[in-house]
Amino acid sequence: MNNIIFIFTSLSFFIWVIRNTFYWVYLWQLKEYRLDRVLIHFKETYQGKRILLSPFLWIKILLIIGYGYIVFNNEYLLFYQIFISLIFYYEAFSVLQEIIFHRLRRPSSTIKGVIMCSLTIFFISILFTIPFVDKYLWLLLLECLIPFIIYIIVFAFSFPTEIYHDYKIEKARKKLADHKKILVIAITGSYGKSSTKEFVSQILEKKFRLLKTQGSNNTPIGIANTILDGLKNNTEILVTEMGAYKKGEILELCEIVNPEIGIITGINDQHLSLFGSLSNTMQAKYELIDSLPKNGLALFNGNNNNAKKLYEKTKINKVLYEVKFSVNDVKRNIFAENIVTKKNSVSFDVILKRKKIHFEAPVIGAHNIENILPGIFIGNRLGISDFDLVKSVSSLQSLPKTMTKQELENGTIVIDDTFNTSQQAVRAALSYLKVFKQKRILVFQPMIELGVSAGDEHYRVAGDMVKICDYIFVTNENFLNQMRKGASLINSKCEIRKASIVEIAKFIQNKVHKGDVVLFEGKEAGMVLNKIL
Repeated sequence: MNNIIFIFTSLSFFIWVIRNTFYWVYLWQLKEYRLDRVLIHFKETYQGKRILLSPFLWIKILLIIGYGYIVFNNEYLLFYQIFISLIFYYEAFSVLQEIIFHRLRRPSSTIKGVIMCSLTIFFISILFTIPFVDKYLWLLLLECLIPFIIYIIVFAFSFPTEIYHDYKIEKARKKLADHKKILVIAITGSYGKSSTKEFVSQILEKKFRLLKTQGSNNTPIGIANTILDGLKNNTEILVTEMGAYKKGEILELCEIVNPEIGIITGINDQHLSLFGSLSNTMQAKYELIDSLPKNGLALFNGNNNNAKKLYEKTKINKVLYEVKFSVNDVKRNIFAENIVTKKNSVSFDVILKRKKIHFEAPVIGAHNIENILPGIFIGNRLGISDFDLVKSVSSLQSLPKTMTKQELENGTIVIDDTFNTSQQAVRAALSYLKVFKQKRILVFQPMIELGVSAGDEHYRVAGDMVKICDYIFVTNENFLNQMRKGASLINSKCEIRKASIVEIAKFIQNKVHKGDVVLFEGKEAGMVLNKIL
């Protein structure tokens, strides 16, 4: 009888092992295999804290410690083993629930991810066959080993990976250096990098043979792969996006490509947990400007106060671009005014070299104008005619999952803005919702890695949400209390509700009708949208 119980316990144990392995590899992938980002996940997020404070985790720890008592009181051994079995039965059942309700976290099927999952399960399986203590206690100990085994594999991978990356980066550097006449444009900032890179590229590629980094490929190896795979003998312009989580990382990217034009899209508290302070973030982003040659060109977003401060300290050729939402006395090189936000486009006038040029772009949200202006300025500087600039802007396409709109079969309008979530992105998307007169629903994943300002940022943004939305759903409990406090200050009937992916999807499918609009912000919100579609 005891053997049969152990067989079922072991089966439940391995179901739980596979689930945990998937989760930990998924988490490492999500955090780009960076230990600092993984640690912040456990320090600052509800999901991370829930793992560390899980009652089952502490019960298992007590059971491991309590085995010393069982050794001297053998009559309780059977009850001890049955209790452990019941825990694993329950956890195996919870895994089935996660699968049914689409809550199971699975890693991407990359070669590295598959190897990490396979090796972890292999090592656990080998150790399972050679228990050094009571076999039920051994199951508890093996489960505790999973995150450590995965970390050791990540650590072991880091050395050959770094050597391989260094080889490719150096190869890309040399290949780019052979293109003496190529113009390199680099873009960084806390937000708007990918969209700015996309719009700059789309405007310039109408006249020039251009290569750009794809998506948010903004790491050294991402840029190196772009150069190695896409750089041709006739390439005239390279447009790169540059991301960073600490000082020195932008400088490393600049040493690969040696940019001549640098764009800072804006700086905020994004990834403040990693940078440590806003001052560190600003210094890190300014590494791009410091890397430009004396005859280089630096562009700054005048709608962002932190970028404006960096503009003022810059000594080389510099440009301040701005969307004129309000009157101020800052001297701008290029600015947009007469903004008209429509459901499917945005129109605006650009003042450039004392000329007024009218543009209409088929993108949604007035905030996109900030991302378009650098492309207009650089295009004009490189000799593209006003007519061609207007034509290029009229055919711009947003990146997938950045304020892209579609209509469901029942006539509900959905706005997919799940690519990245920042304070600016959320407020810009909310502002766009004002053009709709029927019900407005927001599905929101709370923002991450905002450091000490996280609570205040969610408190403030919640007030903006309830002013505009009729229904607000959040996908997890991070900063939920702060959001509810911020919302309570506004005299609104709208409530902020935490709900599961399935619950939110059912609400949208059953309660939202033709002409209503649903905005999805953040990757977890994207899981709701995927379920609906």
